[in-house]
Amino acid sequence: IIVIISLAVAIGAVIQGSIGFGYALVAVPALVLILPWSVPVTPLLLALPMTVLMSAREWHSIDFGGFFLITAGRLLGTVAGVALLVFAPGGSLSTLVGLLILAAALASFLRPTFEVRNSTRLTGGIASGVVGTVAALGGTPLALVYQDRSGAELRSTLSISFVVGIAMSLVGLGLAGKVEWRHFALAVELLPGMLVGLWASRWVVKRLDERWLRPAVLAFAAVAGLVIVLLGPGR
Repeated sequence: IIVIISLAVAIGAVIQGSIGFGYALVAVPALVLILPWSVPVTPLLLALPMTVLMSAREWHSIDFGGFFLITAGRLLGTVAGVALLVFAPGGSLSTLVGLLILAAALASFLRPTFEVRNSTRLTGGIASGVVGTVAALGGTPLALVYQDRSGAELRSTLSISFVVGIAMSLVGLGLAGKVEWRHFALAVELLPGMLVGLWASRWVVKRLDERWLRPAVLAFAAVAGLVIVLLGPGR
């Protein structure tokens, strides 16, 4: 069981280390199927050191101005996401979120350039908070915002944003009494798989950053939207 889950974690780390997001799309479904009690705490415990390492790996490329705008937007989006979960039907809400992500990815495919402004950073942060709360895939809107920036800026800025978001989530889960020692024990067992995947992503980065990063980001964003539509709450 640990070998199978470690493989999923490693693949997720390769993807996230290469394009800045996507770890949850691979690791979380594997954990849900095999060890459902471990979600969401264990994947978050693994994602925290991964995003810290990614931030440090390319720290010189972090868009700090964008990071602060994203963080502010994410706080607003998280509140909005909680409100939507309370007042909107879960199935229809996840379907709407997934369709919006699919539409954004398609629009980006059809539009050759995308300019990053403060308004788009803030909007991306809000969307990340909403999508992260509703469907646990908050990295997708941020990746779409930074799709035309360098791979180093995209990965490092998303990573430092994730560090803050993951830390807030873990604190909240801890205060709610949802964090147990077995979550930490499992995370330690899966840590080598994450580190191997993150190390392997260096080789993928060299091939993606030249010309394939943007198509990879858009394709994976479309997959994320489709996953939310098909597997969201109520499915």
